[in-house]
Amino acid sequence: MTALSTLDSLYVPLHRIIPFSNVEGQGNRSSIFLQGCKLNCLYCHNPETIPRYAEGVSQVSLRYLYDQVMEAVPFIRGVTISGGEPTLHHKKLIPLFHTLRTQGLSCYLDSSGFFDFERIRPLIEVTDKFLFDLKGEGMGLQTLCFDRKNRKGLIPNNILSETQRIKTENLTRNLSNLSKLLPLNKVEEVRLVFVRDFFDAFKLIDQLAILLKPHPNVLLKIIRVHTKGARDEQGLQDFVPSQGETDQLADYAKKCGIDHILTIY
Repeated sequence: MTALSTLDSLYVPLHRIIPFSNVEGQGNRSSIFLQGCKLNCLYCHNPETIPRYAEGVSQVSLRYLYDQVMEAVPFIRGVTISGGEPTLHHKKLIPLFHTLRTQGLSCYLDSSGFFDFERIRPLIEVTDKFLFDLKGEGMGLQTLCFDRKNRKGLIPNNILSETQRIKTENLTRNLSNLSKLLPLNKVEEVRLVFVRDFFDAFKLIDQLAILLKPHPNVLLKIIRVHTKGARDEQGLQDFVPSQGETDQLADYAKKCGIDHILTIY
């Protein structure tokens, strides 16, 4: 069976394709957004991609995705698979990445970072770079990102749950996966959406600095959370840090030894 015929037989849920993008990794890239995410981040700016099944989502073959990408050549340098969470489809993405790389295209994953590292290791091996989301730390993450029952994405009155409903290893998986990817030279940027009160961003920077200092070329993006596109714009507004608070966090990251920082307001 040829590589292209393999792509004919595998299907994934497609949310949309952006043929030319310069914000999903270095250079001009084709960005493919797949459907489905295990998290439920309250600030998600494309929450319509969270459900595994949704109206308007098409099951398309990997050959279709490959053909769409090749139409953008030679004006792109690579492909970024986003979502949702692309690692949900890790087995199917391996042959697609293999085939794209034979065409000289780099393959990126835009990920929440909460995957099972060993389970997706074969996909990691054929991925050139990760755009890695750092979600936070501590119990506030349960409310901020893990409460799947909160389908409407409403900000609750008590954001710090008194009861731990998720395993401790799931709370720490984000940083653990980053620590494994960095020595493999698999990370292009780490993105932290700065949200007030759900977690201690300064404590998180302390932990992140230990990981990033040996890898000075990895970009840290500190992104001040915005409410546009969120499901509960009014409720989220109380947790948007000021520009001064965002600058203070960036300054603290520099003092901790992280030099390659981009702050987005």
